[in-house]
Amino acid sequence: MHKIEVVVQPDCVSAVSEALRRAKIGPFRASQVTMFDPSQVADGSYRGASYPIGRERVKLELIVAEYDVEPAVDAIRKGVETFGRGETDLVVLPVEVVLPVEGPARRPR
Repeated sequence: MHKIEVVVQPDCVSAVSEALRRAKIGPFRASQVTMFDPSQVADGSYRGASYPIGRERVKLELIVAEYDVEPAVDAIRKGVETFGRGETDLVVLPVEVVLPVEGPARRPR
């Protein structure tokens, strides 16, 4: 099992999602993230206080089997290239054991 994390621009999510669907790669989790690069951060100002402005991105997370890693990465690249955006961060991490984590037990009322 491997975990794939990719950070893309929000406009690319639909193209990447469609490419993953065509490759028959399972579900993924999407979450909004803000990227800060100290060398390229612009400063904003609100009521006299300055603050760094980050770039809005979406992080997609997938857990795939060993044999699906290469097709998933290819699908993600095709989805990003189809949209015409080259700024993407992609990480593939091996996962030794994947265990479902249950939430806190709820007491009946």
